[in-house]
Amino acid sequence: MKRFVAVVFLLLPGVLTLNAASAAGVSPRAVTPPTQPYLMSFHTCAAGATDCNNPANHVVQLAQSSDGASWSLVPGWQSYKGSVPDVFRRGNTLYAISTSGLTKVDLTTGATTSTSVSLSEGAYVDPSLAQLPDGRLILFFLPGIPGQDPAGCAPGEASCVRQIRSAVEVAGSDGTQFTVESGARVSETITAGSFSDPDIFFNGSEWVLYVSRGPSVHAYTSTSLQGTYVFKGIVSNNLGGVPAGLRLNDGSIATFVHTSIAGSTEIRRATSATGTSSIGSFTTTLTGQSLGLGTHAESPGLALNTSGIDCASCAAASKSTTSSPKAASGAARIGAACTKAGATATSAKTKVICKKSGKKLVWTKR
Repeated sequence: MKRFVAVVFLLLPGVLTLNAASAAGVSPRAVTPPTQPYLMSFHTCAAGATDCNNPANHVVQLAQSSDGASWSLVPGWQSYKGSVPDVFRRGNTLYAISTSGLTKVDLTTGATTSTSVSLSEGAYVDPSLAQLPDGRLILFFLPGIPGQDPAGCAPGEASCVRQIRSAVEVAGSDGTQFTVESGARVSETITAGSFSDPDIFFNGSEWVLYVSRGPSVHAYTSTSLQGTYVFKGIVSNNLGGVPAGLRLNDGSIATFVHTSIAGSTEIRRATSATGTSSIGSFTTTLTGQSLGLGTHAESPGLALNTSGIDCASCAAASKSTTSSPKAASGAARIGAACTKAGATATSAKTKVICKKSGKKLVWTKR
């Protein structure tokens, strides 16, 4: 059930070196903005690839659903090289993050852009996104270990500690830069098997963090998104791993896993009240064959197709500046109205930045 082993040899401290556009050799194009209430990212095996266990052969897909059970591809979506994807919507932007970086979709125009993602320290695999109360994104991840499978112990180790960490979006980076938080959200000593593929979601009363233990799923919970998570129970016992959870509009929790069957891999689903109790069976919800994408559909990542919490300071800052000595009496003077949060300028040799003051955006001294 491990999806990332080939990727870890390419990780460098502070940045994930693969880029969603450059690594795949594609030019992003417009898609038809999804309108159905549920979104799913997942990966399939690249056409013609013979080794579908190699993450280098994975490509990212995007689907939508009206009920969380039946799924169809988002029209116009252009798959690109990447593995272990997750998806999240904020405002009118859709964020699809994977081992190859970030692809953003403008949900007004359908335009797509792709870029790399950097951390303040180390590197990530198995990303999962949520949102803080102030609107910033928070990234849960398994820390990458250069030259080694980060999900298990090194050869010769009888036991090892594996952690799930989190990182907070840098304001103005629009999802491309994250500052790693101190401590771990989960820390476990393992003696065998794997510990990987975190997925974070809110079940209506507490935060739930799924972790894949091979073909099983363990649930951890916390009342605080950025707190320490404690073990709650086994949700899937050898019935599927690489999980994702989502609170549906009726209040129930949908748990998704992927399962290997006779040389193919499919995504299965079950619903429960909290998403933390043991599930006895799962039902097939998506296969590669049903979408014309081959025999492998893996690594579900779920999101509601709603705008979420607004974040005026999160959009990428403008790179343009105003250096004219007349700027002090113009639009960029301190206290004057501005239109783009995070934009910077120079006003009479004073550096200013566009910030929210009350209900307005105004130029403020940097």
